[in-house]
Amino acid sequence: MIDRITVLGGSSVYVPEFIVSLLKHSILVKELVLMGKPGEKLEVVGKFCQHLINKNGYDTKIVLETDVAAAVGGANYIINHVRVGGLTARIRDEKTPPQFDMVGGESLGPGAIVNLLRTLPVVFDFARTILEVNPRATVINMTNPVGAVVEALFRYTPLNVVGISDLPNIYTRKIAALLGREPEDIQVNYVGIYDLGWVQDVKVDGVSRMNQLLGHIENSDDDDFDHDLIRLFRMIPTRALGMYFHRHEALKEQQTCSRFRSEMLYDAEKRLLKMYQKPSLNAVPELARQRNARWYDYTLTPLLQQLESPDAATNILCVKNSGAITDLPEESCVEVPVTVNAKGVKHRKIGMLPHFLKGLFCSLKESDRLAIEAVRHNSYENALQALAVNPFVPSLNKARDFLDRAIRQEGFVLH
Repeated sequence: MIDRITVLGGSSVYVPEFIVSLLKHSILVKELVLMGKPGEKLEVVGKFCQHLINKNGYDTKIVLETDVAAAVGGANYIINHVRVGGLTARIRDEKTPPQFDMVGGESLGPGAIVNLLRTLPVVFDFARTILEVNPRATVINMTNPVGAVVEALFRYTPLNVVGISDLPNIYTRKIAALLGREPEDIQVNYVGIYDLGWVQDVKVDGVSRMNQLLGHIENSDDDDFDHDLIRLFRMIPTRALGMYFHRHEALKEQQTCSRFRSEMLYDAEKRLLKMYQKPSLNAVPELARQRNARWYDYTLTPLLQQLESPDAATNILCVKNSGAITDLPEESCVEVPVTVNAKGVKHRKIGMLPHFLKGLFCSLKESDRLAIEAVRHNSYENALQALAVNPFVPSLNKARDFLDRAIRQEGFVLH
């Protein structure tokens, strides 16, 4: 049994899905702390979570906290789930970049950089508190942009931290199904930076099945497989990475989009809060499941099980590079296969990047580094540099105009 799990950003209307995942996998927790801002939202979400637990006959106690030190004290695992600025900030991250001819999003490109400028100061405050009251806790970061947030914590704190993405496990499951296997029966050679990843090879019992797999994919109508890129490189990209290779088309689609995903989630959030207040509601509503938030069931809950087990298991996580990918700096956060058990996380050596990926990945990691430095020093110059070298930004002038708009919108103080 786990004594205490703390969720920073615990007032999210999607936390009940985490509760359901814990129950589904029979993970016993004495206390689950939901830390959020004071107000009705935290109270409503917390009460509904306790209702779900009681209905299923478990003894887990939901604890609501608004003080970070009280929330993280004594926790075995601290899950950073916070969204600084709420969904209205995500709406800006998605909608503003297309106005400057750049692809929008909270986890890649210019939107991710602004998101980091907004989010990282809060995360650094969390880190300082954790180091004061509970330095031995395992921190699991889900807050976007995950790779840059985790890298900042690697570079400037001694915390034990990993980051998680749902995409590697989504693709592992899809690939296993195409091969007629269970996910745990295949070995996936994966190389990536958060969400931007490639499956380089797939083995079963130590034998490559990549050619067989590519044949199955060729006959698949699953939109998550980018057939053009797969035929071109004979590797399997995540749909997020495909955004880079189709950024012109993605931009045109965003510029003509009548309603962004963040706007739909904003409306859903308000409706879900009303639903959670109904005493007769005994399950997570279909509206919440429409978000298709598979990271709880596919990645977070299995990771907790692995970290509690003496037996080694394989996962794909955002970890400190430390030579795993020889073309990237040691301090970089990379997404690679790892071995996980109660002793911790140990990554595998990947070696060199495929030649066609090296420039893209090096540019992205340098952009992350510069954005982190912009936060540490409140530096306009570093923020502009981060945008200028980012592969999703077309020109210095666009970068400068976008940054100036972001400063006005967000109230950043950069010098």
